[in-house]
Amino acid sequence: MVTLSRLGPFALENRLDRRHDTEIFRAVHLKQHRQAAIQILPARYAADPVGRKQLQARSELLRKLNHPNIVRCYGAGIDESTAFLAMELVEGESFAQYMDDRMTIMWGVLLDIAQQVCAGMEFAHSRGVFHLRLNPCCVLLAGEGLKHPDLPLEVKLTNFWAGVAWRKEPVSEPSLENQQYLAPEQFDLEANVDARTDVFSLGCIMYRALSGCVPFPIAEGETNATVERFAIEPPRIATLALDCPIWLDRIIMQMIEVDPAKRPASMEAVASALRETRSAVAAGTSSLEHAVVGNAGRNSNIATGVAKEDARRLLKQKVVKGPAGPIYERPWFLVLCLLLVIGMIGFAFLPMSEQQLFDRGAKLMQSDKETDWKLAEETYLSPLLEKYPDSPHAAEAQALVDKIWISDAESRLRTKERLGKQYSSTGEEMLAAARKCDSLGSQLLAWTKYDEMVAKLHPDSREERPYYLIAQQELETLKNRKVVKPSEEISSVDEYLVLADKALEKGDRDHARLIYRRIVSLYDENPQMYDEVQAARQGLMTADSK
Repeated sequence: MVTLSRLGPFALENRLDRRHDTEIFRAVHLKQHRQAAIQILPARYAADPVGRKQLQARSELLRKLNHPNIVRCYGAGIDESTAFLAMELVEGESFAQYMDDRMTIMWGVLLDIAQQVCAGMEFAHSRGVFHLRLNPCCVLLAGEGLKHPDLPLEVKLTNFWAGVAWRKEPVSEPSLENQQYLAPEQFDLEANVDARTDVFSLGCIMYRALSGCVPFPIAEGETNATVERFAIEPPRIATLALDCPIWLDRIIMQMIEVDPAKRPASMEAVASALRETRSAVAAGTSSLEHAVVGNAGRNSNIATGVAKEDARRLLKQKVVKGPAGPIYERPWFLVLCLLLVIGMIGFAFLPMSEQQLFDRGAKLMQSDKETDWKLAEETYLSPLLEKYPDSPHAAEAQALVDKIWISDAESRLRTKERLGKQYSSTGEEMLAAARKCDSLGSQLLAWTKYDEMVAKLHPDSREERPYYLIAQQELETLKNRKVVKPSEEISSVDEYLVLADKALEKGDRDHARLIYRRIVSLYDENPQMYDEVQAARQGLMTADSK
């Protein structure tokens, strides 16, 4: 364990992650005042000239991976006997943590994440760099989408270290959990690895995101991954995630083919297939129709499993001849003329389009005036959501309305607390109680109360939604907060440890794990809470072993 406070030109702050013989710290460059993530490397990279040469060569290659979806490498260094890499600091969470915190991942959200992964990986592959350790922990997520499900997520790939030239000697061996994302050929030292190896790993990540399990799991009790597990064909993803489109099911199952030759040849091919998936779902195209017409006349990257001639026969396509007679005598033509006349008469009275509603509402939201926000909500944004719920702007409009509602809720709460008035709703009362706990230093109790708000308040209720969203934001703040007041918290933490122990004795392991994890998350970096954190870690081990 590293106990340094300074490394080269960097001042180390709190530890972000620990893996085998490496650690990652948040740090700041003392001269440039720039935040960074510092990865402490194994001692062998500073111990001799060969290790130093390897470190220099690899860091130079990583610095060339300058892409929006890849964590930047600023360079490597050696301070006395400690080797380290300086990387871009990403304020967010890993995809592994994102999945653990949510019951399900919507397939549309997964497509957005996967397409950004493909973009970053395709860039790296074009420069001869393969990841070969791609797993959910290597996919970092940032952006407003972490707080608001309707807003976009930003994807950053990290841990590019195991390249083709050194794949047998990575920085650290993958854990048993992460070995479940490795391709079959990676367990054969004589086999070739290429872009399709990373395609397999991404397919396993997508499979896990939609189904909650990996396609080729390591059996319980095994201490090492074996190739025998690849002989068992995994169930189709569409049978595990019922809302998964057939197109996404097919591309994921292609990506996790045991035979590399049957997988998509590149990340660009995967990205193209994902774009096809979105288009096919939006158009309502059936798999038989896709087999006949393909990807709008272009080569398709999705194998439907149906021969083109068979699909044409099953669809029983027929050419229907039009009716005889002059066009002006046909019923459809007369109806069309009538509709045109009615349309011309009513044109002047048409309501604003969804684009007009959104543009005018969004423009008003740029103001700092409360009256403009209210006008935006009542005149433009709320009518947009009511009349056009499936509009492409619906998510952005809802986010703006949420912003207004949250602002109103916070303003009402401040006014009532200043004037000493009673709270007028359940959400208001629960938020005030949670905020009071937090202000008194009882972060663990505040965390529990915010959890209760998320569990009890209904996100679709106009009255309760703003407090539900505020609770989600406060939980994210607590998860990332590291500055605490231990002297005011020790008794509270001890009480929660007792509560967790009792839950464990009663067999309620999930509740016990939740409390233990909260304690570790909040106080792992606080030396005055060392005993409490160790007790929580021991409790987690006990809960997992039962």
